[in-house]
Amino acid sequence: MNRPSLQFKKDHYVLSGSLNTYTVPGLWQLSQDILKNDKASLILFNLENVIQSDSSGVALLVAWKRMLKQRNQEIRLVALPTQMLAIIRVSDLEKILPINRSQ
Repeated sequence: MNRPSLQFKKDHYVLSGSLNTYTVPGLWQLSQDILKNDKASLILFNLENVIQSDSSGVALLVAWKRMLKQRNQEIRLVALPTQMLAIIRVSDLEKILPINRSQ
């Protein structure tokens, strides 16, 4: 199992590793600590280094969306793995999760 990480790079966050029922709870806690001090109006997450994800990873994205919305911040997701995009489509979450397909 490849442990996930969330790191800030220049003007965005880079998410990497495996997102599943075993790793997402710890990543959720870590992300709350990291994001609590970010006051930017738009928070960008790059997921190009996510190597595997199940529905727990998508649930994490929805939780981030909800948390940031409560703080009047927007979320933008780029470079989602095909696996996550498929889960988002079949779950009818495309209108909820703002995915930037151009990057």
